Amino acid sequence: MQENAEILLNEFRSRVEKKELTRTKIENLFVDNSLDESDVLTVYDGLFLGLFTDFEQLLEELFWGLLGGKITIDGHKINEIRKVKISPRSEINSVILGGQRYLDWLPYEKTIERAKIFFHDGVPFTNIDSDQKNNLRYYHRIRNAIAHKSPKSQAYFNKIIQNLPLLSSPRTPAGYLRSKPRRQETQYEIASAQLIQIALNLCRINV
Repeated sequence: MQENAEILLNEFRSRVEKKELTRTKIENLFVDNSLDESDVLTVYDGLFLGLFTDFEQLLEELFWGLLGGKITIDGHKINEIRKVKISPRSEINSVILGGQRYLDWLPYEKTIERAKIFFHDGVPFTNIDSDQKNNLRYYHRIRNAIAHKSPKSQAYFNKIIQNLPLLSSPRTPAGYLRSKPRRQETQYEIASAQLIQIALNLCRINV
C-alpha cells in the first residue's frame, strides 16, 4: 500500500515542534533561575543534533520509499519519478547499499549524486535551490562541530562565526544557536524553519 510523502513531512514537522516545546521550556527554566546557562547550552547541542538526525531520517525514508514504490507524491506516478525499478523489492537494500552497512545522506551533495542515478533529474531531491543547499552545508558544519569536536570541524565553525556579533553568548555552537540575529528568533529557530521548508520542497514536487 502506498503512502503519500506528505506523511513523512508531517512526521518531521511534529518532531521539530516537540523539540521547540523543549527549547521553550528550558529557556523558561533559565529565566526562573532553575537552570544554569551551561545546562541550557547543553540542551541546545542535543536539540540540534536531534534535529539533524530527524532530517536525515526524512531523506532516508523518502529515498527508500520512492525507490520501492511505497511512497508517492501528489500528482505524480511512481514511474514519472523513479528511473530505475529494482525487482524483487527484497533486493533493493543489497543493490543500493553495495556491501555498506548504511548510506550517508550528508553532505547533501551525496544525496543528490545518488538521487540522479535512480530518479529522473534527481527529483525530488534536486528540488531545492542554491540558498537551501548552502544552508544545509552551513548547518551540517555546525552539527559536526557539536558532534566531533575535531580541529577541522571547529575551524569550520570558527570561520562561520568569525564576523558575527554573538552578544553575550559563548562563541560555541550552542552559543551561536541560542543567539538572536533577529529580535525574536534564535538561530536554532531559524534553522528549524529552514529545514521544514526544505522538507516541504522534497515532499511536494510542486510547491
